[in-house]
Amino acid sequence: MALLGLGLDVCSVSRIKKILEGPSGRRFRIRVFTAQEQAYCEVRTDKASAYAARFAAKEALVKALGAPAGITWLDMEVLPARGGPPSFRLSGVAAEALAARKGRAWLALTHDAGVAAATVVLEEAP
Repeated sequence: MALLGLGLDVCSVSRIKKILEGPSGRRFRIRVFTAQEQAYCEVRTDKASAYAARFAAKEALVKALGAPAGITWLDMEVLPARGGPPSFRLSGVAAEALAARKGRAWLALTHDAGVAAATVVLEEAP
C-alpha cells in the first residue's frame, strides 16, 4: 500500500475551553462539529479535551488531504473508537478528495498535559 498523505495537528485544550465557554461557544460548536460529535463531547467529564481532540483530527485530515478548496468542518465527522481506532465519516469535499486519491484514512488521537493531538495517515485502499 502506498502512502498518500500525512497530517498532524496539536490543539491547546485551554484555548478550546475558552472558546466553548465564551459568547461564540454555541456558534463554534454548530459550525465545526456535527450533532453526533457534540452529543459525544457534551457527556464527557472533560468536554474541552474531547472537542480539542476532534478539532485536531479535522485539522490533521485537511493537511493530509492537501487542504482541498471548499472543504468544510462538517465534511468531516470523527467517530469514536468501537473495538478499534477512532475513524472518520466523510462527506462533501472531504469524501470527494479521499475518493479521488482512491485512499482510506487512519486516525490516532491523544490528549495530555493540556494539549490534544491527532495524526492522520492516508493510504492507498486495497
